[in-house]
Amino acid sequence: MTENQKLNIVVPPAVIQAVLSQERVDEPPHSFYKYPARFSPVFAREAIKAFSKPGDTVVDPFCGGGTSLVEAVALGRKAAGFDISSLAVFLSRTKITPLSIHDKREILAWAAVMETAELEKVESEFDTIEEQSHYLRNLPDEARSCFETIIHWTELLPKERQRSFVRLILLSVGQWALDCKTEVPTWPTLRFEFCSRVKLVAEQHFEFLTQAAATNNMPRCRLTQMRRIINCSSENSRGDGRIPSDWLPAKLVLTSPPYPGVHVVYHRWQINGRKETPAPFWLANSRDGAGEAYYCLGRRNETGLKTYFDRLGRAFTSVRGLVGKNSLVVQLVAFSQPEWQLPAYLQAMGDAGFNELLPVCETEYLFENRIWRQVPGRKWYANQKGKTESSKEVLLLHMTAAPAAVRNLDLDTPNRIALAAA
Repeated sequence: MTENQKLNIVVPPAVIQAVLSQERVDEPPHSFYKYPARFSPVFAREAIKAFSKPGDTVVDPFCGGGTSLVEAVALGRKAAGFDISSLAVFLSRTKITPLSIHDKREILAWAAVMETAELEKVESEFDTIEEQSHYLRNLPDEARSCFETIIHWTELLPKERQRSFVRLILLSVGQWALDCKTEVPTWPTLRFEFCSRVKLVAEQHFEFLTQAAATNNMPRCRLTQMRRIINCSSENSRGDGRIPSDWLPAKLVLTSPPYPGVHVVYHRWQINGRKETPAPFWLANSRDGAGEAYYCLGRRNETGLKTYFDRLGRAFTSVRGLVGKNSLVVQLVAFSQPEWQLPAYLQAMGDAGFNELLPVCETEYLFENRIWRQVPGRKWYANQKGKTESSKEVLLLHMTAAPAAVRNLDLDTPNRIALAAA
């Protein structure tokens, strides 16, 4: 392939429209918790339908809140995800953990008691004072008291999957009440909101799981066989060994990695003037890893972002071992300074063994040969800055095949790829 030639891919109109969509995410189970910088389930759905077939494996090496994994299972694909954050893994697993009709009845009966009973307030127990100080840092007393009491009463639920589901709802209430908020709801308001959400979400989740089971032609209780969600860095994904060998090679990698140089708080809630609290990990019964750099592949203010791009390259080098010759990598990425960070990103992908594919579509959707979108629903501290560079995402498409192999692909398949002069 000469310098004036590029690998191109025909992007179906449904995928383009999904990329550009500004609709709010309000469908279950994606609406249960608003994971930062998540992409639209509509985009994930259309990308999976366009670039894979039922029975294929979809991998997300930075799975976050599990959007791509949920959609993969719902569409009859196997889903494999990695994330260094135990909070992200809890969210992703719980969203795709089956609840039986008996589970739903237990949860609803428990919520009815919680709604009306005189609840004795209790304090949570931590292994050390330091741990208590860490997880409850900056948490308002009213919210802390309510959360501690509800967590205590979850022990009345007999099964771990029931308790995890209730903790997921508690996380959603905590985020609603505290994240980027300056006023904290009262104890009765928090309790009412929690009980109301449990009743609503239990019904919604049961319906989603029933539909997903029907799509996969299996009982609801076996849906966990369709997903592997692993709490480790994607830099170690290739040698992890917890993805069944007959799932590989994966057909599609669908992900949105941490954005280079962009301030995204994946691991904290920000309350009362942007004070940070690690309370989400406590509510999820998970463990917090470290500071922002731990979850974002490096410090966002490091000169040249060397740590970020080194780790990104190692991650995709590892992912390269999970995919096949003609597998696709589909990503949405934002940059604080795209003029130099985008070339550096593409260089890291190339060094990891992936060739970029430029989209073939109507020119009205393209800017400098790629599809960009304005990100909806940003946090208030980003909105104050207006339409910054980091408020835009670009669709990046890569594949593992060498140019000679690309020429032999059937152009009528969903992966319609051609070698064309740029």
